[in-house]
Amino acid sequence: MSIGAALFYIIVFPGLLFLLGWTFFVFYFSRKTLAYVHKRVGPHFNGPAGSLQTFWDILKLLTKESITPKSADPYLFNIIPIIVPLIAALPVILIPWTPLINNGHGILDTNYGVLGLVVLIGVEPFLLFLTGFGSNNKYSFLGGMRILAQMISMEAPFFLSALSPALLFGTMNLYDIMFSNTWLTTLILLPGAIIFIIAMLGILEQPPFNVPDAEQEIVYGFYTEYAGTNYVLLKFAEFTEILVVSAAAVTLFFGGYRGIFFDSFWWLFFKIVLIAILVVAIRASNPRLRLDQMLKFTWSWLTPLAILNLVWITFAKLYIVGV
Repeated sequence: MSIGAALFYIIVFPGLLFLLGWTFFVFYFSRKTLAYVHKRVGPHFNGPAGSLQTFWDILKLLTKESITPKSADPYLFNIIPIIVPLIAALPVILIPWTPLINNGHGILDTNYGVLGLVVLIGVEPFLLFLTGFGSNNKYSFLGGMRILAQMISMEAPFFLSALSPALLFGTMNLYDIMFSNTWLTTLILLPGAIIFIIAMLGILEQPPFNVPDAEQEIVYGFYTEYAGTNYVLLKFAEFTEILVVSAAAVTLFFGGYRGIFFDSFWWLFFKIVLIAILVVAIRASNPRLRLDQMLKFTWSWLTPLAILNLVWITFAKLYIVGV
């Protein structure tokens, strides 16, 4: 890979500028969608249909002072918001974004793409726990502990469901999985996709699993002491992870950038937006679960269903697909 190509991937696509554009888009999109579902107006003053409101909100946050509490660990408190977005962005190198990059493969073409995705996605909740730990604030620490509890419970069904296409197609290469998928295998993988998306909501701390930052209960969870640029970096990491996990779901279960008549990044983006609409619809229509309800649901229902799904995939591989 040439230096020019590497810089393009890092800075433009699927790098920094693309991730920033996604952050602006999903922030605005979720606000307008939630407003529509709740019969509210939403942002509408700045720019056409309020499209510039997100820009001004982020600019406002960037101009605010980033305060480090006296009781906090100054190094841990300030370095974690820098590390978290970098870790959140790392999985983009594994995902096949478009036929135009590396002959349709991910930037890093590896036979362990599924494992790499799961590991990199699973690291971030632990880093977010460190934000609460480094804040030395009881509310932040409680939010961090909730992240660990949620991560440990959700990682099992998340990992098991992500393994289902690898088990069906006999490979962990994301490109091979994407091109092995057909309408029949999509139907076979549908139960695993549903489990994956539910676990995804837990991994991303999205409603109804937004237990770690339950503002009515623990102020604002691990975000409590953060302001200004540090807060923006943490939210940027959150939106980046939403993109990465949604793209992983599309690649594993719904054919990635493959489409009708032609293959393109826009097919991948369209599928990601459909998942985003589903996530926002769930956010708009479901109350947050309590921590004990979330743990009971995960260990009593979601994880056993994920195990049963692997049994179903094995059966389908032997007797339906015939591989």
